[in-house]
Amino acid sequence: MENNCIIANIDGVPVTNDDLLDRGLAYGHGLFETMCLHEGSIPLLDRHLARLADDALKLGIELDQAMVEPTINNIQQSLVQQGITHGVVKLIVTGGLGSPGYKNPDVIRPRIIALYSKPTAKQSEQQGINLRYCDYRLPWNPRLAGIKHLNRLDQVLARSEWADDCYADGLMFDQNDCLVETTCANIFLYTTGLGWITPSLKGAGVSGVMRGLLLDEIFPALAVPVTISEIKIDLISQCEALFVCNSVRGITPVIGLLEGNILKPLAIGSRTKVVQLALTDNYPCFK
Repeated sequence: MENNCIIANIDGVPVTNDDLLDRGLAYGHGLFETMCLHEGSIPLLDRHLARLADDALKLGIELDQAMVEPTINNIQQSLVQQGITHGVVKLIVTGGLGSPGYKNPDVIRPRIIALYSKPTAKQSEQQGINLRYCDYRLPWNPRLAGIKHLNRLDQVLARSEWADDCYADGLMFDQNDCLVETTCANIFLYTTGLGWITPSLKGAGVSGVMRGLLLDEIFPALAVPVTISEIKIDLISQCEALFVCNSVRGITPVIGLLEGNILKPLAIGSRTKVVQLALTDNYPCFK
């Protein structure tokens, strides 16, 4: 790419910095992984890197593990040197620098960014959380469905619907009122007639690393079937157990669901506890 020295300002302060031409900043052209750091290592790193490489190709970004490893190794070493062994590592891959305009550069040179944040509180994984319904509806987009891309405006708009701490998260639906996910997690629910089910992500949502781990390893190890299907909004009121999951917190049971103006209580129950125990037995970082 030719040298595009730009003239700009940030908050009124003049700057001249080609980094401002990053396609991730300009267009959200990129994707990210949010990973658990436990005892100085990232337990699900292989799964994160595999998803990252697969999804990057869908955005026209060629990426392999060898390109990412130096950034991962560098931040892990830096954290260890500071005595930091637990927390969250966020890995961001952007479409690199480009000229103004949507057209990709002739050669995309991805930029890889790693960020660390302190560990999140763990009490909710045992005590459970309350959820509410989001009014915002996710658009149907099969081409981007499943990808954890940088365009998170849907989640930002949904999460802005409440400010109090009574509800840890909100259920998100698509245009047909089918359950997809929460603003920051995937969902599994149990009903007597259907057993464990989790929403299909064919048209919207993020195919989370923890969701994949549960479907590929944990539920099969327990010989417990899970159905991936369309979940209409009225089915949620029939569920007997509900939990959310992501790769930082693991499994978080839901103990209350706001329906209209009524907070419906939900029991954590033995079925959820069995899955949660199987996860923590195999991956102690999620205790």
